[in-house]
This record gives sequence, structure tokens and C-alpha cells, in this order.
Amino acid sequence: MRQFSRLALLLLLVLSIAPPAGARIAMIQTMAPLQDHAEQSIEAAFKEAMQTALRGALAMGFSWVKLSKALVLENMVTVQILATDTRPEGGEGDGEEESLPGGEPGPWSG
Repeated sequence: MRQFSRLALLLLLVLSIAPPAGARIAMIQTMAPLQDHAEQSIEAAFKEAMQTALRGALAMGFSWVKLSKALVLENMVTVQILATDTRPEGGEGDGEEESLPGGEPGPWSG
């Protein structure tokens, strides 16, 4: 019984010292109405959907985002972003577009 107590104490000590779990990640999808399929209407709807997605990412405490998908449908534009609260690891400088919530350039490549 005494060995079990020591093992339990050791396990609790190790678990309390261990770093927190990995980063939080979310896929955020938003939509904006599309008046017609003119280029200006598509750009305005895309901008509205993107701003909504970025505001959501900021509200959830995410600091890094990447555009995952954007679609023009019959009467709407839909945008999907990947958001995380830590800087992703990996290939910096691979030429991909990088951004932070709020539209500022950022060092995220993925």
C-alpha cells in the first residue's frame, strides 16, 4: 500500500509539472449575402465574410489565422479560416500568403 501511495504521489507531481496541452485550433466558416455575380459584389461579400470570420477569431482569443477556403455560391459567398492561438510550426518562407486577425501581415505559413 505504501508503494502505491508513493507511485500516486509521483504521478500527481509529474502531471502538475507537465506543460499544458497543445494549441487550440478552430475552423471558422462565415457567409455573406451576394447581390449579383459582378466582381465588385463578390469582392464586397468576400470582405464582409472575411471580416466576420476574423472578428470571431479575435473574440475567441486566436492570434493566427489562415484562409482555408472561399466559395462563391448562387446567392452568397462563404469563407472558411483556420485559427489557432499559437504560432504554427514549420516551413517559414514557403511563399504562402500570411495574415493575422485584423488584416495585418503575419509570419504564419502552413
